[in-house]
Amino acid sequence: MKRCKKCILPETIPFIEFNEEGICNYCLLEAKQPVVLSGKKAFDEFIDYYRQEKKRRNSKYHCIVPMSGGRDSSYVAWKMAREYGLNVLCVNYANPFTSEQAKINMQKLSEELGVEIVQYRFRPGLHEAGFARNLEIWLQNPSLATVNMLCLPCKPFYWEIFRIARRNRVGLIIDGSNPYEVTSFKNDAVGGFGTKALYSRTAIMNFIKNVLKRSSYITPRNIESMLKVFLVMDGNTPFLHLFYSDIRKTALFYWIPYDEKEIERVLYGELGWEKSKDNESPWRFDCEIDSIKNLCFKRLIDATEKDDLFSRNIRAGLMARDEAMKRIEREGRINLSIVDRVLAKVGKDRSLWGLSKKALYI
Repeated sequence: MKRCKKCILPETIPFIEFNEEGICNYCLLEAKQPVVLSGKKAFDEFIDYYRQEKKRRNSKYHCIVPMSGGRDSSYVAWKMAREYGLNVLCVNYANPFTSEQAKINMQKLSEELGVEIVQYRFRPGLHEAGFARNLEIWLQNPSLATVNMLCLPCKPFYWEIFRIARRNRVGLIIDGSNPYEVTSFKNDAVGGFGTKALYSRTAIMNFIKNVLKRSSYITPRNIESMLKVFLVMDGNTPFLHLFYSDIRKTALFYWIPYDEKEIERVLYGELGWEKSKDNESPWRFDCEIDSIKNLCFKRLIDATEKDDLFSRNIRAGLMARDEAMKRIEREGRINLSIVDRVLAKVGKDRSLWGLSKKALYI
């Protein structure tokens, strides 16, 4: 398979083109639009403001950290509680597809840092039913533009997090998202090459058009979830700025550089954190539906989100290409036992993809 000579994106990615040197247009685009971080000094000043804001609000907490039990949210909680000395409230969605290791990680984190973790949940079976139905519909008409429908039941999580922040008089929400994990080929499948924001008018309209191609997606629950998603997206939308103007949402790694080695040093060395033993990657193992999504991507374009993640890290100088190639061989594989576990929860099996019962990885 032909791959970019600079990053590792394969020729199967939609919209990809290579110049005479074998460099892809995604590398050339990001060279013109580099990520600019605000910096540690600015972040320190920002946090100092919210130290005082806690007092003004008479709140128990300085900030909320959305918590999944995965790598980045766990590190953000540690950073805020241990390094900045803030009183952190972690908020977790009781996702029925959360890996067992992620649950253990959250328990260890709570005990080690002394932080409170509150959960919100939906009616039993609601998430599973929504996932199963959307998966069935997607398999009838596979499309990159609608893979995220598999995650729709839990996508409006900022709807709940802002409500919890308001109830607890907390003025700051800080998460572990970073600019390098925004998957280019997912965004571009909706908005066209170079799409940066899925909440742009063009991207939203294109997404709706793709959903409407399969009228089966139009159910009361999906409509409610999609409406909430469009209103809250990543926590920074006009709706939230209007109705929650006193609450600020930000992301740690839009201020300071993402340092994978430092993050893993903290997690493994200080929190006793672990990745799932049956998942080769420490990234996004917390929700096991991720393996289903990557199976969908693999079948459509013979690539996973890790091809894009590692490529963006290479462009940012955070990873060498040789390291990325070695890691994609290992972490790009999908453990089908995880796929089986997810599907079993909704009464289905891998035969949906015509996969052999004997296969271990794909």
